[in-house]
Amino acid sequence: MNTKEEALELEKEILPRLIAWGTEIDEFYRKVRELRLRTDDLAFQSALLKVEHSLFMVVQSLNVLREQLSLLETAAKKKEIE
Repeated sequence: MNTKEEALELEKEILPRLIAWGTEIDEFYRKVRELRLRTDDLAFQSALLKVEHSLFMVVQSLNVLREQLSLLETAAKKKEIE
């Protein structure tokens, strides 16, 4: 098996996991957001907001990774990377 075929196999293995991870992290994001909206303690709200933001950034990073995997697939099939 050549490296392009190996990369495509790896991409097929990673993609479903990314979707699952993103779904789980999104659920945690919603739970933290709900807690933040229900609390009156401003210091605690600030801490929850930072966690909420961090979870959001992880999901954004997963989206970037998904896009890069798509580009990898394109490159492996077309023999070029933009």
